[in-house]
Amino acid sequence: MGTSRTPIWLDCDPGNQSVEKTTANAISILEASGRSDVPVFMGASKPLIRIAKHDPEIHGESGLDGTSLLPTFNKSLYEKAKSSVAINEIAKAILNSPEPVYLVASGSLTNIAILVSVYPQIVNKVKVFSFMGGALGAGNRSAVAEFNILCDPEAAQIVMQAGFNHMAMVPLDVTHTVLVTDAVLKMIQNRVGPSNERFSKMIQELLLFFKGSYEKTFGFKEGPPLHDPLAIYYLISQGSFESKLMRVDVECGDGMCAGQTVCDIWGYSSLKKNCYVTSKVDAESFWETMIESMVIAGKNSSL
Repeated sequence: MGTSRTPIWLDCDPGNQSVEKTTANAISILEASGRSDVPVFMGASKPLIRIAKHDPEIHGESGLDGTSLLPTFNKSLYEKAKSSVAINEIAKAILNSPEPVYLVASGSLTNIAILVSVYPQIVNKVKVFSFMGGALGAGNRSAVAEFNILCDPEAAQIVMQAGFNHMAMVPLDVTHTVLVTDAVLKMIQNRVGPSNERFSKMIQELLLFFKGSYEKTFGFKEGPPLHDPLAIYYLISQGSFESKLMRVDVECGDGMCAGQTVCDIWGYSSLKKNCYVTSKVDAESFWETMIESMVIAGKNSSL
């Protein structure tokens, strides 16, 4: 996402569902938010060398289960997304930007790995790259691995070695502290609802489905964590996070530690420190920004 305020939807699949479903979902969400002008490009359909992993028990068979209010995706926009090569479009946007670019990934790092491999010159054009993924402690799809990294460990390691000027990791340790509680749902209803009741209902229904599946799978009683927006929030408000620059590598083997983000907290490694690992976020500040963005989206929504 460049400072020219031209956002790119980077569908960094493989993800919670197939690339075909997540591309359609991206188009539908943008339509519901009044931002069909944002270009959508279909990303990689599978990891670099591994079999694709999906996670229907969390977001359902569609990848966005829980509501009937999402508009049907625009087929012409879908065909355009399908016919484009995502990394070429992203590279073009980055290289043609007159100002430094801010880049974010909220899924597996497959597309970013391909991007920096084919277009290594883009790395120095990116002022900050943030991603949601990894863990300092416990994982969520193995004892030590978080889903996004476990989907494509080899891609994640390529990205770790790419040499970004400022790379930030928002791990489970942070996202698990930002929960969609009943109080948050009430704020959405009270602040988003008055301008667009249908949009507010759609958001709440999606979050309630997520709440149910997360409680069933992981036992979260207070509410589910809101993972991906925190990687975007890092680009908006770095000062709201506590972080430490350290060496991070990814375990690419096939054993019990596959997909682990090895964070050298104590500085044992002689390798160059490559990643700001976040450890804390101002949740109240995040929710204020998040709900305000929902209010704006609701006012612009086609629902």
